Amino acid sequence: MNTAFAGLSGCDDLSTIAETPAVGMSTDIQPIFDTHCTACHGPPDPIAFMDLTHGAQDIVAVPSFQIPELNRVEPGTVSMSYLFFKINCNGQLSGNRMPRDAPPLNLTDQALIRDWINQMLIFKDGFEP
Repeated sequence: MNTAFAGLSGCDDLSTIAETPAVGMSTDIQPIFDTHCTACHGPPDPIAFMDLTHGAQDIVAVPSFQIPELNRVEPGTVSMSYLFFKINCNGQLSGNRMPRDAPPLNLTDQALIRDWINQMLIFKDGFEP
């Protein structure tokens, strides 16, 4: 893990959850965001300027609002994806664990997000799982 994340604590261990192949944004990840995140990270005024109702466009290869040196989601690299640490760890680089004022995402949902980020490839016309 990058030294930027050395101060993080209380991260959930997902090592026993097998990788789910071919995780898709619209089929697997967007439903998690819709259920747990878009009440705060959606129109009309998304917190931290991160609208999670538009799929990947506001999060993939986009600098985080709190720590601009880190992308919200770094394609193919969960260990450098700020969004993942916001949902996976209690001790934060900035702010609170997400979702705010709610229980953490279950381990299965966290693992799906992990797998989606790690499986992400860069294509000429955008990002695909």
